[in-house]
Amino acid sequence: MIVEKFMRTDFVSLRGNATIKRVNQLLHQMNTSYILITDKNNKLEGIITFSDLFRHLLPSYTDFLTHAEQNMLFPEKIEEKAVELVNKKSKEIMTKEPEFVHPNLPLIEAGAFMLAHKVKQLPVVEKGKVVGVISYTDITWGFMLKNCKYF
Repeated sequence: MIVEKFMRTDFVSLRGNATIKRVNQLLHQMNTSYILITDKNNKLEGIITFSDLFRHLLPSYTDFLTHAEQNMLFPEKIEEKAVELVNKKSKEIMTKEPEFVHPNLPLIEAGAFMLAHKVKQLPVVEKGKVVGVISYTDITWGFMLKNCKYF
């Protein structure tokens, strides 16, 4: 079983100059947790996830504890951060040069790679271009379909 057989080819991508507002809209509209950032030739440049947005919007735990009184008394500061965030370009906060896999990689190796790198999805790249995305869900279903007689 290889990645190509179970990857999704209906991934969502944007250019690096797309605003975070647009990224957030697409995350919700497409019911996905990530957006790939590609160039005009579909070459992978980065990825943005809900976790990335979360980290840029809220203070770190250390900052929160250090400034707890201010954060609780002035929630408008979080709102100000949100306004600043939605106007940023995706290339400003994306994970640059994200990990990726090849479509011919064995499915079990892709899963182990995800666990090792603590990611929930990986772009699938062939000849320098994004051809799909593989996720924990895709891999789990792949193994269930192949190995369980009840599916």
